[in-house]
Amino acid sequence: MKKWEPLNMEIRSWVISQVLRLEQTSSDALKTIFRLFNENSKTLGNQSSALSFKSKIDLLYDLEEIDKTEYNHLLKLMEIRNQFAHNPYAVSFEALDSINPDINRYLLKYENKMAGKDQTNEARLKSVFNQLFVLTVGKLLVIEMEYSKGIEKEMRKHLNDKIVENIEEIWRNALQMNNEQKSETPILLILNNGEKEIEKFYLNFRIAMSKYFQTELRAIAGDKMKAVFKQKVTSKKTYKELNKDVEEKN
Repeated sequence: MKKWEPLNMEIRSWVISQVLRLEQTSSDALKTIFRLFNENSKTLGNQSSALSFKSKIDLLYDLEEIDKTEYNHLLKLMEIRNQFAHNPYAVSFEALDSINPDINRYLLKYENKMAGKDQTNEARLKSVFNQLFVLTVGKLLVIEMEYSKGIEKEMRKHLNDKIVENIEEIWRNALQMNNEQKSETPILLILNNGEKEIEKFYLNFRIAMSKYFQTELRAIAGDKMKAVFKQKVTSKKTYKELNKDVEEKN
């Protein structure tokens, strides 16, 4: 009796790498959902303290970002990965029949009946595994993309709100630019060209607004990012606002 049988590392490494990509994508989706900007996240990074793949899937399901079928697909892919990663007898998909027949029954349940009619059973099982991988990784990528667009929308709203709050400052800057240009222009030309002066001031106002926009955008790129996307009303702030209301009423 042989001590060791061939491990078929080609199929093992392929399955493990596919599910590893799934786990990485699930982490990226959750980071975007929770607005986690820390690259060295303890829960969603690569440290020993990071959540397990199962916990990440559970979170996505609890957040209702994936449905029951997608959740089950991810669990099954993870189960298959575990067999190929830890079981020396899992040398092929067909070998899973003698380990846990439910795995291949699950795969064949979702087989595309129009494809692979002339394939071997091993090829069929591998093909379905890949189909479920494409389906689930696609869903995770869509989640990440949709929440990324949500971040962009929040950023635009924040910048627009800041412009409205500071419109007087922007207006003063536009006036200053306009006055500096006037001092360089003969007075007769200004008097005889009112419509162009209005257009010039409008252009200066847009320039001043763009400068403010860029300044605020650079500020957001730093630690201020957290203040924009992780807004909370602290007890201290609430207490201060309540006191202000009482003082105004008195």
